Amino acid sequence: MPDLTVKYFHSGMTGAPQVANAWGDLVSLLDACLVNGFNLKAIDTLTAEAGIATASVSSSHGYVPGQILRIDGADQAEYNGEVRVLATTATTFTYAVGGAPVSPATSTSGLSARVAPLGWVKAYAGTHKAAYRSAHLASPQNLLRIDDSLKTPGYTSTWAKWANVGIVEDLSDIDTVVGAQAPFNPSAPTQNWQQVTANQWGWYKWYHARQAGYDNYGDGGGGNRNWVLVGDERLFYLLITHQAGYNWYGRTSYCFGDITSFKPGDQYATVLAADDIYWSNNSASYASYPGQSSGYGLSQSLDFTGKVLLRSHTQLGNPVRFGLTSLNTNNGQQVCGRGPMPFPNGPDYSLWLLPTYVREESGHMRGLMPGLFWMPQDRPYSDQTIVDNVVGQEGRRFLLVRQSYSSETEGAQLAFDLTGPWR
Repeated sequence: MPDLTVKYFHSGMTGAPQVANAWGDLVSLLDACLVNGFNLKAIDTLTAEAGIATASVSSSHGYVPGQILRIDGADQAEYNGEVRVLATTATTFTYAVGGAPVSPATSTSGLSARVAPLGWVKAYAGTHKAAYRSAHLASPQNLLRIDDSLKTPGYTSTWAKWANVGIVEDLSDIDTVVGAQAPFNPSAPTQNWQQVTANQWGWYKWYHARQAGYDNYGDGGGGNRNWVLVGDERLFYLLITHQAGYNWYGRTSYCFGDITSFKPGDQYATVLAADDIYWSNNSASYASYPGQSSGYGLSQSLDFTGKVLLRSHTQLGNPVRFGLTSLNTNNGQQVCGRGPMPFPNGPDYSLWLLPTYVREESGHMRGLMPGLFWMPQDRPYSDQTIVDNVVGQEGRRFLLVRQSYSSETEGAQLAFDLTGPWR
């Protein structure tokens, strides 16, 4: 059976949640992509012939070939579950079905389809707050805690908007951390979640509305942000702009989840990438371009800014920072999708995509970043191009996503495996 664990969502999909200039938008995005799905449609009739199911709806559905849907409600179990769309018309779509179920399908509760989520669990919730974890039994199930609420006291709704984010080992309620957390300052344990000093609201942040400069320079105005989310049952990547449209601000890349660790039984190989901004009293060192305070997200090799593991490979102590690395083609720091290799590579006329490794700041190699491949060539394709002709990766499809680097709108490009499985 083809793998259906890897899923790809973006803001242009029919029915996709929109991230605008409002507190709580990131929680709504994660609810849809991780837990609930979106673009729910009632199915009028569902038939099967020669291993192909055909679903008919009364109005345009917006699903596209290759998209993974969740089908529910059929009395015949063969129709239900996660499926990949094969073909579409305005009011029908098809997918493969096993066995020889009764046709047409019957239902006592109503037939429905929706874009399938990643299958995570929302373990805790509050107003514009949430905590998510993988439901996979092999995962240590460490939590992503996110607080996308208005920062108080002293903050205004016209300033930059972000979610405070962190890894937590557990919670007793949405606001009470139990066990290890990352990032973590032992001398100020609540620094990432509560105001500790004047003009300081958190530490690790996922922005969705801001301009260059300090957080009080402004939110960048109204309108929907451009975002891409790709992930599996245990890890996801989020790339999002900070303003509507696609200005030089471009996208910043964030992530959360379990890496493929080189250490057997690793319970703390959970990673988080965010902007690392402790803004206080307009200190000049914290005036930044979007993405600058995360080392431009996941695009820059061996940059440890805004990237943290819950604990080191020893499984003891406080969090440790990590950086990404791959085959070094120029004996220096590299930018993914901005490499020195020609495209196409002359000897095999190819695109190169290489494994991405996770290195602790101490130098220890912790593991691999599932699904993320390093591109040592210079932005070979346009944004969100899907390629399937990568040398050495026969049978696999890759999504190439542009993101900002330095002051450039599309100065880097990341590659994600869409075929799966990632581990």
